[in-house]
Amino acid sequence: MRINRTFSIPYDLAQDLKKKPNQSETVTKALRKHLNNEEVVTIVEASDVELINELRLRFGLMDAKSELLNTIKAMI
Repeated sequence: MRINRTFSIPYDLAQDLKKKPNQSETVTKALRKHLNNEEVVTIVEASDVELINELRLRFGLMDAKSELLNTIKAMI
């Protein structure tokens, strides 16, 4: 379940966030890391599924490339 919230952030941060394909997911991940004091997972430590999900988020892969990644993910 999700809930809409309104927060005040610096203008330049809002402009950077606006460039992200999935702003809600970006903010959610950042808040989880901050609130849980999680360490950043390096590429060596990340699982295949984590890498695939990160690629999808970073590059907005919601087309045929995304389907390919889903197929690879299903095979893992």
